[in-house]
Formats: sequence, C-alpha cells, structure tokens
Amino acid sequence: MPVDHTTAPAQQGADILLLSASNYPALPIYPYAFVQVSAVAARHGLTTARLDLLHTPKASWRTTLRETLNRTNPRLIGIHLRQLDSIFIWNYADRDLPGAPPVRRNSYWPFHDTQQLISLLRELTECPIMVGGFGFTTRTPDLLDRLQPDFGVTGEPDEVLEHLDDVLAHRKVAQIANLAHHSGNGYTLNARVFLPPADHTEYTDAVLRDLLDFYGPQRVTGPDADVHVPVEVQRGCPYRCYFCTEPMVKGRRHRVRDLDVVMADIAFLADRGVSRVWLVCSEINVGSNTLLFEMAARMRKLNHGRKKPVSWTSYLLPNPALERSDIRTLLESHFEPSWNQFASYHDENLKRTRVPYRARHAVQAQVAWLEEDQAFRRANGLPMPPRRLDMFLGNTYATPETVSTTLRIVNELRLGERFDDSLITRATRVFDLGDGLIGDTAASAYSVGPEGLLDEVDLVHPTFSYPTALVEALGSARAVDEFFAYVEKTFLSRASRARLDWPAFLARHTDEMRLAEWCERLRHAPGPADEGEAACVIRAALAADDATTLLKRLRESPRAEESAGPLARALVELIIATEPDRTRDVFAAIGLPGYWDDRAAWTAYDVCAGLAARFATVEDVLDTARAAAGPGDPALPLLAVQYCLYDNNVLLRPDYSRLLFRL
Repeated sequence: MPVDHTTAPAQQGADILLLSASNYPALPIYPYAFVQVSAVAARHGLTTARLDLLHTPKASWRTTLRETLNRTNPRLIGIHLRQLDSIFIWNYADRDLPGAPPVRRNSYWPFHDTQQLISLLRELTECPIMVGGFGFTTRTPDLLDRLQPDFGVTGEPDEVLEHLDDVLAHRKVAQIANLAHHSGNGYTLNARVFLPPADHTEYTDAVLRDLLDFYGPQRVTGPDADVHVPVEVQRGCPYRCYFCTEPMVKGRRHRVRDLDVVMADIAFLADRGVSRVWLVCSEINVGSNTLLFEMAARMRKLNHGRKKPVSWTSYLLPNPALERSDIRTLLESHFEPSWNQFASYHDENLKRTRVPYRARHAVQAQVAWLEEDQAFRRANGLPMPPRRLDMFLGNTYATPETVSTTLRIVNELRLGERFDDSLITRATRVFDLGDGLIGDTAASAYSVGPEGLLDEVDLVHPTFSYPTALVEALGSARAVDEFFAYVEKTFLSRASRARLDWPAFLARHTDEMRLAEWCERLRHAPGPADEGEAACVIRAALAADDATTLLKRLRESPRAEESAGPLARALVELIIATEPDRTRDVFAAIGLPGYWDDRAAWTAYDVCAGLAARFATVEDVLDTARAAAGPGDPALPLLAVQYCLYDNNVLLRPDYSRLLFRL
C-alpha cells in the first residue's frame, strides 16, 4: 500500500488515508473512488494512501490500521461507503432461496462494518474522519447521525479537497459545496452541486500498484485477465428508472468526459499490460449512439498494431437501436457485450418501470448481440463463454400477464435454448429518491438487519419489496422465489437439462429383468444407418455380451462420469423406439402429437404449455397415457412419457399454469 507521491511530496507520509470496508465479497471490485479521489487530491497538492479492508480479516483490523496510521500519519481519514448492501434479496433472506447464487446469507453489512471501522479508528487516532461514496450519498442525513464522522461528502469531493485546509480548520465551511459538517447538535449539509467528469487523467503508477495488489497481477495483466479496470467516460443520467439512484447521486444531466483524457488513461493502462477496461457511465448511449461509435473508432486506433489489444465494455441501452453492421463494427473494435437485465418483454410493464425502451428494443438487442457475438467468436476462433440470461421479472410492477407475455416471447425466439443459465431478480431493493419509497412499495416494503427482520422500514438497512400481484397469485414471497427458480432453470436457459441424471432415470423407471427384456428386443431391432455415436456404442455392447457390461456400468457409474449420461439417455430412446406406433398414439392422446418423432423441435415451454392446457397434474397425464397405451404391458409407452416429463422438467400446478401460460 504505497503512499502516492506522484504529484506533491508528503510532509507527514500522506495527507489523506482512504479506507473502505464496503467491498462486496461476492464480486470484489477495487474502489474506483480511490482512483478518482487520489487524482483530485493530487490536483490540489495533496498526497493519498489507500487501503481496502476486504482481504483483511476483522480480527486483524486493529493491527493493520495501527500499522497503516503509523506509516502514513494522515491529516484526514476518508472512508468510502460504496453501497449499503448488495441489493440482492438472497444475501438477506432468512433461508436459502431456491435458485439463488452460492452466496453466504447474512454476511454483507457494509454500513455496520463501516460503523465498526469508525469506532475502531476513534480508539486508535484523533485524526478527523470524513465519509463519502455512492452509498453514503443515497442516505446522507441518516448516515451522518448513525456513523458520527467529523465530516461527510455528498457526491463529488472536488471542492472539499480544494479547500481541505479550511475544512480541517473549520474555516468558511458553510461555503464549501457538497460538504457536511457539525453544526450545533447535528450536521449541516451545504449546497449540493453536480460536477462533470475529471478533465485530467486519473491513473498513476502508485494507484495501479494498489489495484494490482488487490486483484493479483495475473487477473489484470495476465494472458487470461478477467478484471475490467474502470475509466470514466460520462457522468449523470437523465432517465428516471424506478429502481435506480444514479441520477440522484450523479445528477440528471449527462456530461461526457474529454475523450482525449479518457484515451490517455486507457493508453496509460494498456502500456502497463492492462487488457480490459470498463468505461464508467450510466449508459454510454444516452440519447444517441454517437459516443459509442466515437469510442469504437478511438479504441480501434489505440489497438492498431498493438500486440496485446485492449478490450472495452460499458453499460449499453437497447434504445437507440443498433444495426447488425454496427454491432459487428463494435465487436471488431474489441468491444465486449455488457450485462443488461431487462425487466420484461412487456410494454406496459416497461413503461411503469420508466425504463427508456420497450419490448421490441430489448428483444432486438438481445437477439442481435447474441447472434453477432457468436458469429464473431466462431469466425475468429475465440472460445464461447458460458451465457446467462438475466431478467428483472420480479420488478414491483410484475403481474401474471407480464410473466406469461415475456415467456411466450422467449419461447418464440427460442432464447431459453441459447443460454446456459439464467438469473431472475425477484424482489426490488427499495430506495427513496426524494419523493417517497420507489415503485409504490410503501405497503409491501420491509427491512432486515444482521439480527433479522426490523420492526419498521429503515432504508439504511437492506429494504425489499416483492411484486404484490405475484405474491397474491402464488400466496407468499417464498412461493414467488420457488416459482422463479423453476422458470429460470426450465424456460430461460438450458440449466435444467444440464442437470439431468439419465443413469438415475434409467434406474428409477426400470428394473433389471425388464431392462434385460427390452435390451434383448432392441438387439434384434435394426437401427438406421445414421445413428449417433452413443447409439453405436450401445449396439456394439448388445452384440458383445447383450449389454451386460454396459448396464452394470450405467447402474454403478457416478454421475460425474460424462459419458454415462449420454449413453443412458440414448439407451432409453432406442428402447422406446422399438414400439413406435404405441408411443405415437400415447403422445397424441396426451396432446403432444408428433413429439417423439421430432423431439428437437419441442421446447420445454411447448411441452409444458401443451400439457397444462389439458391436465391439472402429472398423475392425470400418466393416467391418460396408460389408458391410451392399449392392450398389453403399458410400461414402454409410459417410459416414453416419463422421458418427456423428465427431459422438459414438467411441473403441472394450476397456480403456475395461470402465470406461465395465462390459461
């Protein structure tokens, strides 16, 4: 953690010690505030040192802080409170939520950690403490009262740092914009101003060394680097999306940074081995795609002839739309498609959430970027990364119609078959944007603390609201979680099929005697000339020893053995194919005519919708299939139906069907 001497010599080690105890462990990000505040401080002749405590166990905080204070001897301690919580409900639920990522519950409390940090600093030093940051700015008065710092900064600290001597001496403090200071028994918040992005470069070797220490050099400059280093390109947002506090924190006027300065920072990083940058802004194409195209042109120029090109990314709205040729141009400039979580593909829902696009924009962007990126990777021999479809289907204004319309469109586009996994945000993190709780959530919002549910809403703590219409339709918030976990794995991705255990299916639905009988029948049934690899392996096993060795392997094989799954599945398919007429009759009877002969054409949505239109439960499906099987043993046609139910993760419930298919 070197002291930054790049602009002015430190007379006491460092003028300002920047600390953070608010990094999110599930997604560690070196604080960009450290970069920006250090740069602003340097412009005013101030030196800085930086320490993020994420990698320091709490048991070592006292020792680490004492050593850091002794080494830097700062005039001011600046604490960065980036966020008040993760904004994700699964971090704060009273149980493990179905479908949630593997995160530790009840483990991320940045406000409380910052409170503990300040308390410890008070024991170790008399140095004044100033708190700022994005999270602090969203609830400045509350946080001042609870954290009790000497000073606070709402928004940008530029004027505070310009007049730091006056601040520390308590001179003319009422005239310094964005400063919060003691006044009587409380605090006074000075006039708030929104400042444009820096007109000077921000990165120095000292800051970059800190960043490399935080991540480890290989993650930033290595051949498989996965870290995007932030560089601000634009600040502010004119939109009023109901779930977002950015306009409140950074202003509603969007202002573009001098692109020569932006490129100077990127070139500085590139020359030191950084290969991926994140252009920080609300959205890079606010109002038009002009800035996006200008940055693409500049990045092409930067990368021309460079042995290690720099990839870049940024938040990108689906409106204004891009032509396919524009997307290809961006990809050729080493642009990486960025994460975007659409609320739905339902126009009225999007209108109520106040996002600046409609379903046609979202759908066009989703498909075009997906297809063009895949084509670009194939053409350039690049690996295909796992893909996840994120959606905010649990937004405050979600309804059964919102969900069913979105899933119908997803199915029409066959999007679910193109993604390896999916993640649905199923509750809104509630804020106050100055005129009450966002999203009409006053009646449904609740807050939680480290000890559990709070008696009343407290926006300093994680505060959430489930979509009322879906809670009413399903009966509880927990039922909403279970429903969305089913939707994301079954209809929005290939996840459910990737988790299927075909050897277990084979064991569950057959016994040794019956399976041996079916294999004997299969041994005498000729197969088509174009059978796949797994089918050929099975035919060879049948010819060798009546598949005895193969069946033993499938029954005893651990699921981790990759080849066992395809072989077990192929064996089931080949066995069922020995009774094609009865199988066709059964599927016609249950409302899925032609399914067995053209399974690849059917999505899980198609199958579930077809069955839900006629049956209330899976047992009803099986009863009808059993009756339609005709005389003789119905086991084989029923195996075909069980195959269909398993392969498509069919779950028939009237409450689900009403939401999924609007029956």
